[in-house]
This record gives sequence, structure tokens and C-alpha cells, in this order.
Amino acid sequence: MIDELGGIDQDRMVVLSLKPRFAEAILAGDKTVEFRRTAPKIDVPTRALLYATTPVRALLGTCIVADVQSGDLAVLWREHRSRCALTYHEFQRYFEGVEVGTALTLAQPQSLSSKVPLQDLRAKPTGFRPPQSFAYVDTNTGNRLLRMAA
Repeated sequence: MIDELGGIDQDRMVVLSLKPRFAEAILAGDKTVEFRRTAPKIDVPTRALLYATTPVRALLGTCIVADVQSGDLAVLWREHRSRCALTYHEFQRYFEGVEVGTALTLAQPQSLSSKVPLQDLRAKPTGFRPPQSFAYVDTNTGNRLLRMAA
């Protein structure tokens, strides 16, 4: 399937901080679009690490960011509402105060064999700090984080 998307960015990964219900919906394949107020500066496709925020506070899995689309909020909602696991009210509240948003199309979700708690992520020499929205990690660091689930 990765071949269908083209070559994965080999230099870096993006870490997405998500509410636990959204991380779980992505890993279940029920949520294939993630909205963001700010577009990540990535080449697509790029591997994403899925970090679930409080109360889970753990790395749960990965997926591929297959597309990044920025634009008018009404257009984003119309095109992606059935794939985002949000109500219209949640969508409006999230984008309050901005007129342009970003939709990340996600593919190939994979759960880790075991979640990696934040305390373990911080204890290793990766320098991991959970991002507010998203952050970039080099591929070596990302792979070290993923190996912690084994």
C-alpha cells in the first residue's frame, strides 16, 4: 500500500497530538481526516506517530499522511465531514477565529503492539516532548520511539 502512495519521506516523521477518542478512531479506520488550524510543513506521504493526550498520555500507533489540503472551512467541512469523526458544532468550535483550515488525509493506520507511556518516552534519550498540536522528529528518533513498543 505504501507503494500506491509513492515514496515515504525518509528524513522525518510528524507526531500528531490527539485526544484519545480521535487517536482510537484513526487506528480503527473510522477517522481518515484530521483537521488542523495550522498546516504541517511536510512532503506527502509522511509517516505520522499518533500520540494520545490526557488521560492516556501515550504513543499508540502510526499512520501515513497521504494528503494535506488547506482552504476555506466551508469547503473542508463539505468535502471531509463524513471522514472526520466530528460534529459540525465541534468543527466550528475548533476553528473559531480562523477562516482557513487544513485537512490531513490519513491512511494505513497501525496500532503499536503495546502503547508507550509518556513517562517511558521521556525516560529514553530521545528528547521527546508531547507537542501541543504536531511536531517533527527525524526518522531515527521516530524509529527509536516506535521500537519502545516492542
